[in-house]
Amino acid sequence: MGDVTGVRARPGGRVTLRFTDSGFRAVARPQGPVGKVVDRLLGDLGCGLCLLVVVLAGGVAAHLWETGDTGVALVLATVAAPCAVVVLTRVVVEIVGHAVFVVGLVGAVLLAPLLLFPGVRAWARAWWKKEPSRLDRLIPVSAVEPVKVTRDGRTVTVTVLVDGRPVAYSARDGAGDSLDREFRAMLSARGTATGIGT
Repeated sequence: MGDVTGVRARPGGRVTLRFTDSGFRAVARPQGPVGKVVDRLLGDLGCGLCLLVVVLAGGVAAHLWETGDTGVALVLATVAAPCAVVVLTRVVVEIVGHAVFVVGLVGAVLLAPLLLFPGVRAWARAWWKKEPSRLDRLIPVSAVEPVKVTRDGRTVTVTVLVDGRPVAYSARDGAGDSLDREFRAMLSARGTATGIGT
């Protein structure tokens, strides 16, 4: 039993499936290659390096512009400009994050007295204890009947019923073979009578 990455769930989007003997869990993976690049650029190291480039290249460009060497100054400014955009984007992200925290804290303080009313307290308790979405919890092997596997060229699609609704997991090439293999191993691990239709 293991993980299968590169799976697209319909509905649900990109997921990683984690298989155990007792079932599987679909972990959301919303970011693709572009998301990974953006995460690295806006991360601490990427943003720090961009800030260093903005300070050094921008400072040298400003000095060269004042001394009259505009050609080199424009090249350095062209190098510093995308880095400045990255730094400013990180600043905006941080400000928005802090603003959401402050609004949430103020909202909690202002709305806390409403918990004195039994109806509001019951609603809050029900909201707090609600079931996670079907992509965030362990789906037991007994809850995935029937399982249907279809192959279309290099794509393998496994369709299962989760909470009475069909969910299709698709993967290509090696990930598709792993998807098929892991579902078969999970279903046969406990000697269940669950069959896989093709």
